[in-house]
Amino acid sequence: MKKHFYVAGLFLFLVAVSLQGCYYDNADKLYPDPPVVVADTIVGFAADIQPMIATSCATSSGCHAVGANNPELVSYDDIKLQVSRIEARAITDKSMPPSGSPQPTQKQLDDLQRWINNGALND
Repeated sequence: MKKHFYVAGLFLFLVAVSLQGCYYDNADKLYPDPPVVVADTIVGFAADIQPMIATSCATSSGCHAVGANNPELVSYDDIKLQVSRIEARAITDKSMPPSGSPQPTQKQLDDLQRWINNGALND
């Protein structure tokens, strides 16, 4: 009788251990969906960069407009020639545009950095 009791107890113990081991055998928990990666949005010169520079840098008040003492930032060629300076002053140092001029938003600065990182292409 004792022997059957031990065998039954051992059997119940093994069943309990086996069922506990299956707890995580759920496909959703073992193989969760990979995170959704949002592709970089395409930043275009004509649609994104030129309007931002026209508003914040090449304003009618002078700074980088046509005929300004500072480098002109009106055309793509003007901007492309100054792209490293623009990156340093507007993104890294945050010293341009000066206070009092319309300031670009963080999204515009991020777009500018993305455009530069992607080769500062003309579209």
